Amino acid sequence: MSELIHKNAERAQSRFQLLGTVSALALLVGLPAGAQAAETGRPTVWIEGGYQFESVTGSETPFLAPREAVTRANGLPVLSDIASDLSLSRGAEGRITFQPKGSDWSVSLSGRFGRAHSVRKAYGEKEFVGPPMKRTLETTGFGFYNVTQTPSAAAYVDQRAETTETHAILDFQVGRDVGVGVLGRSTEVVVGFGARYAQFSRRSTASGHGAPDIEFESSKFAGLLIPTKYRINIFNHASATLVERQTNLNAIGPALSMNNSTRLFGDEEGGALNLDWGANASLLFGRQRAETSHQATAKVIRNIYGSPAVFGMTGNIAAPSVPHTRSRTVTIPNLGGFAGLSYRFTNAKLSAGYRADFFFGAMDRGLDSHKSSTTGFHGPFATIAIGLGG
Repeated sequence: MSELIHKNAERAQSRFQLLGTVSALALLVGLPAGAQAAETGRPTVWIEGGYQFESVTGSETPFLAPREAVTRANGLPVLSDIASDLSLSRGAEGRITFQPKGSDWSVSLSGRFGRAHSVRKAYGEKEFVGPPMKRTLETTGFGFYNVTQTPSAAAYVDQRAETTETHAILDFQVGRDVGVGVLGRSTEVVVGFGARYAQFSRRSTASGHGAPDIEFESSKFAGLLIPTKYRINIFNHASATLVERQTNLNAIGPALSMNNSTRLFGDEEGGALNLDWGANASLLFGRQRAETSHQATAKVIRNIYGSPAVFGMTGNIAAPSVPHTRSRTVTIPNLGGFAGLSYRFTNAKLSAGYRADFFFGAMDRGLDSHKSSTTGFHGPFATIAIGLGG
C-alpha cells in the first residue's frame, strides 16, 4: 500500500513540473519578442533636454496716470494698456532619469528655466481745432488789425514700458510604472511623488509724458492804436508718470505626478509613435516679496496762438514718489498638465507637445497694497532624450 501511495505522489509531482514548464513556455510565447528584448536592452539612464516657448499670465494692479481718462477719451494710447504686456518666454529644460534593471521604480531630477523681456512703446498725436476766434495781427510800420481765425494745435502722448520676467522650476520625483500588466504592454503609466521648487522674478518700469488734450480761449485787452486787441490762448494739460515694480517668489513643497505613454503603432527597435499625456499637482510653501513706487506730475501750460513761447503755467501738481515694500509667507496650490506625441527607439526619443502650469496666488502684483495674482505658463515644447546603459 505504501509503495502505491509513493508512486502516485511521484506521478503528481511530475504532472506539476510538466504544468509549470508548459505555463512558463506559454508566458514566453505570449510576450512579444520586442518586449522580451526590451527587458534585457532597456537603458537604465535617460538624459533629456529641450526648448520651450511659453506665454506668461498674471495681471498687475494698474496705475492710473493723471489725465488718463481724458487721454483714452481722445483716442490716444494710455500707459496702463501697455504696462503689463509680456512677450513669449523662451527657455530650456532638462531631465535625468535612473531606472534599475528589472525594476518598475525610477528616480528623476528635472528642471526648466524661462525668460521673457519686452519693451512696449506707444506714441500718439491728435489735432484739435477750436471755434473761430478774433485775433489781432501786426503789420509793417506798427499797424494793427483784427481778424477772425480758426485755431488748431496738436495734443500728444509718449508712453514706454519695459518688463523682464524669469522663472525656474525644479522637480525631484520617485516614480513607479504601474501600467505594465494593468493597461497592457503598449501602455506605461508612471505615478510619481517627490518635491517641487519654484523661483519667480519680475521687474517692470513704465513711464509716460505728454499733453493729451487742448483747450482754446479768446481774450481781449485795451490797445493804443486800436481800441481793442484780441489774442487766442492755448492751454495744454501736460503730465508725466513713472512707475517701478519688482516682485519675486521662492517656494518649495510636496508634489505628485502621473505620466502616461500609449503606443499607437510600431515598436522600439524599428521606431514607435506614442501618445503622451500627464498631470501634476503640488502644494508649495514660500515667501513672496514686492517693492513698488510711483510718482506723477500734472500742470497746465498756456501758450498764445501763433507764438512758440510759453506764457505761463498754472495748476502745477507734483505727486512725490510713494515707495512700498512688502513680504509675506504664502501657500500656493499648483496644477499642471501636458499632452503630445513622441517617437521612440530603444535608446532615443523625440517628443513635442503643449504644456500648462498654473501657480495660484503666487505673486504679489499689487501697487500700494498687497494683491495675490495667479502666475501661469503655457505653450509648446520639444525635447530629445538619449538612453544609456542596459
